[in-house]
Amino acid sequence: KLQTALTLANTTSSICDFLIDAKVIAELLNCLLKQGNMAELERYRAEKLLAEMSLKRHNRAVYFDKDFVHKLLNNQDVPELIRTSPLTHREWQVLGLIYSRYSNEQISIELDVASTTIKTHIRNLYQKLNIANRREAIETAENLLKMIGY
Repeated sequence: KLQTALTLANTTSSICDFLIDAKVIAELLNCLLKQGNMAELERYRAEKLLAEMSLKRHNRAVYFDKDFVHKLLNNQDVPELIRTSPLTHREWQVLGLIYSRYSNEQISIELDVASTTIKTHIRNLYQKLNIANRREAIETAENLLKMIGY
């Protein structure tokens, strides 16, 4: 199934889903590469993904996926404002990428949307979380991560 996902990733150029659970996926990719029965394009994509995963680990990338947000919103240590926050799934993703030090342009590429859409998401999440700028967004995400043990 992972090899099929690699083939599909070659047609869509999407790597975000692979990076969410990078540790497990990296082990599986290494096993596939050692088996040596991959097509050249899939082998290239696997090697590229492993390099990207390594880079993300060093750049402290965090993906606020649905499971992560669910864990966050159900943690009693998290402030009420956050737990009752009406942030959309996409706004949570944007917050995670801001924390990971992505620029607006990098976020728009990662999420495959226009940069104006990203600016709208950022404006909305700032308003909903009562924060004023990127530095406060990073601090907010950092505090949330600490509260749930990341």
